[in-house]
Amino acid sequence: MGLVYDRHLLAAAGSTGNNTHAAVKIGADYMALAFQFVVEAVGGTPTVTWKFQGSPDGTNWYDIAYITDATDTVAVATIVSTATGGKIIFLANATSRKYKYFRCVTSANTNVTYRAEIYPSD
Repeated sequence: MGLVYDRHLLAAAGSTGNNTHAAVKIGADYMALAFQFVVEAVGGTPTVTWKFQGSPDGTNWYDIAYITDATDTVAVATIVSTATGGKIIFLANATSRKYKYFRCVTSANTNVTYRAEIYPSD
C-alpha cells in the first residue's frame, strides 16, 4: 500500500472558545498519524492553548506523545498559538501507541478561531 492520508475533523472550521471536542474513532489500521491545528482568525491579544488526546476505549484519555516537523524530541506539553496559521505534529511511535479514538482540547482561548484535523496514513 502507498502512503495515503485521510483527513478527519477533530474541531470544525470556525471553532471558538475552550472545548473538549467530540472524539473521532480512527481505528488501529494506521502506521502514522499527523495532527494539524490551524488558527483561522484572531482578534486583539490572541492566544489559545491546545493539545490532542488519544484513548484505547473512548473513555480513558491520555495526552499524546508527539514530535514536530522541526524536531524528533518527544513532548507531551500543551502548545500555545498566538497568530494565524497552522502547526503540525505527529504521534510519536505510532506503531506502539495504537489509540483508537482521538480528540482536541483547547483552553485559555482569547480571541482565536480555529480548526483541528487528524490524518492517519497506512
